[in-house]
This record gives sequence, structure tokens and C-alpha cells, in this order.
Amino acid sequence: MLGKTKIFLVTKDEQTIHHVSDVAQNGSPITIDKVLPDAASVEKYLETSDVKAGIVDIDPNAQETLGQLEELLRSRPEICTVVVSENITQELILSAMQAGARHFLQKGSLQKELSGVMSRFLSHPRLKGKKGSVLTVFSASGGCGATTVSLNLAMEMRMATSKPVLVIDLDRCYGAAAAYLDINSKYGIKDVLDFDGKIDPHLIQSSSCAYMEDFHVLLSPAGARKTPTDSLNYDNLKQVLQACRQTYAYTVIDAPRLDEQVVKCLSEMSDFTIVVFQLTLKDLKFARSIISTFKSMGMADQKIIPLANRFQKRGSMIKADDGQKALGIKNIYSIRSDWRNAINCQNKGKTLAEVAPRSKMRKDFLKLVAEIQNKPED
Repeated sequence: MLGKTKIFLVTKDEQTIHHVSDVAQNGSPITIDKVLPDAASVEKYLETSDVKAGIVDIDPNAQETLGQLEELLRSRPEICTVVVSENITQELILSAMQAGARHFLQKGSLQKELSGVMSRFLSHPRLKGKKGSVLTVFSASGGCGATTVSLNLAMEMRMATSKPVLVIDLDRCYGAAAAYLDINSKYGIKDVLDFDGKIDPHLIQSSSCAYMEDFHVLLSPAGARKTPTDSLNYDNLKQVLQACRQTYAYTVIDAPRLDEQVVKCLSEMSDFTIVVFQLTLKDLKFARSIISTFKSMGMADQKIIPLANRFQKRGSMIKADDGQKALGIKNIYSIRSDWRNAINCQNKGKTLAEVAPRSKMRKDFLKLVAEIQNKPED
């Protein structure tokens, strides 16, 4: 089993199980992790498995099975699937490809061709790459600049990786992201959380507002032309974030004023949590409370990023070293105060990278991005 990749096998046919098992035991790069009765059962299996490839027998009900496979791959496009059948026709091959399958094999050729096909697919970068990351930005107080941090962080992540990013504005009252970027939409995060059905990448993309082709925003109710609301349906939050990981390299969440259960959910789902505060007694008190809560939940220190916003080396009543001691942590990251460029960005509805690419404030965001990319996630 050394060096082999685990796969799932969907079939009720004993002969197919025998043929695939025979291939797996004789020099193939695969080993069967689980035999499942139908494609509809794969989704539940994948909730507790990290397997990224499978073989799906579409006999005897080809179109029904392909329909189930298409629904699965719509929400989990990273899964590599090979379809097998007794018959091979152009119509079936086309239907399999439209469903998202990567290859089609006739059962009679399994023992001859399966090993080579799986070797090619399992070396593909799609299977080697991880899902997207979630970064949650918490604020120690209103007005500390968490939305500015969220939007500029997302932009810098996009530019550093050349990969798509999403910002989720969970500020249900004010909708600062919409105002900052001068964007609006009929739909937003409330529509996604309230959706009574399968929450998949397509729903996320169709509900988000495109600030750029590869920079999307799920607006809060206040920013999505809706009446501000006292609460959101957070029961679907985990499903939403799982779908975001399928589509975006980085999902940045602007998360102010949330109750403990939602904070717990976000902390569990996030690769990193960024606590934004200013070097004031009030902010340090709340930042310390937030960080203590994360630690009590078992969050590793390297996943917590304390960020002093509007930082001034001179003239500040509380020094960075004192803030570090007050929080009981080893490192504080900082974004320097640059009121002129910050206001200029808001007036123009753009980020620092677009308006003030050489500013000191923007350089601090670049350093923050480099730190996040260099931090271990596990």
C-alpha cells in the first residue's frame, strides 16, 4: 500500500469489484478505500474522507447515475472520477464528460487500461493542490478598520497568487464593503445563508458581486439593497464556507459583532483568524478577550494574527511592546496609519494597490500577506 492513492469505487457489480481490486493489487498506484452502492452516497462519504478520486460504474441506470455524479461534481469539482460501463457509445461518453467525469472506460478493458489511466490522473496538479483558504477578520471595536483590512488583504492575496478571491461581509447593519468599493447587488450573503437547497460554488458565484473578474464580494444585507437585519441564518455557514473553498483560493470574511456560537464556527473553519485593533486601552481589552476565547477553543497560536491597525511609531500613548505584553502574545503585526491614502481609497472606491501602490500602508499589507503565506496551516 506504500505510495498508493486511496480511491472510492461506486458499483454493485461483484465482477467490477473483483477487476478493480485485482488491478489495485498488481502494480497499480491505487488502493480501494471504500466500495459504495451508488453515486448518491458519495457526498456523505466524502464528508469524513480526504479521498480525491473515484471510479463510478454507471450500469445499469446510466443516465440516473450520471445525474447523481453531475450533482456531486458541481459541489466538489476537485474530485477526479473515471466512469466505467459495459457499453461505450458516443452519447454515453458525451454525457459522462458533461457530468464532469475525467475519463470513460469499458469494463472489458479495466484490467488492461485502468492502471495507466489512474497514473496519469493522480499526477495532475488538480489532485495535488489543496482547497482554498479561509481568513476571518475579527474587530476589537467598531471603527478599528477591519473592513479596510479585509478588502486590502483580499486584493493583495489575489495579486500575490494570481488566483480568485472572495470577500464575505457579515456586517448585517452597515454594509461597509459595498460603500468602500462603491458596488451594489440585489443578492448577498443573506440570500446564500437562507437558501433552501444545495449550497454549491455556482450559488456562491451567482449571488456575489464582481468587483473584478477574479475578486468577488458577498455583500451584507445592508449592502445588497436589503433592509438591515438583526440576525442571519448561520445554520448554513459551514456549507457556505465549504463551497467557497471549492471556487476561491482565498475567502476573506469581515466578521464584526457576532455571537459566541458563530465565532466558534468561524474559528473552526478558518485557516487563520486576524484580530484587528488599535493601540488603545479599550481595543486591547477586547482584543485580549477575543484571543483568549480562541485559545480556549483549542486554536493554535500560529493561526491567530493580532493586527494593530493605524499604527504610529511616534505619538502613540501605548507602545507596540506594551500592547504585546497586554495581549500575552509573542508577536503583533501592524498596519501603519496613513489617513490621506486611506480616505483617498474610500473616495475613489478602490484599494491601496490601485490608488497608492507605493504607500507605506500598502507595504505593510504586503508584509502581512508574506507572513500568512509563510505560516504553517496545520
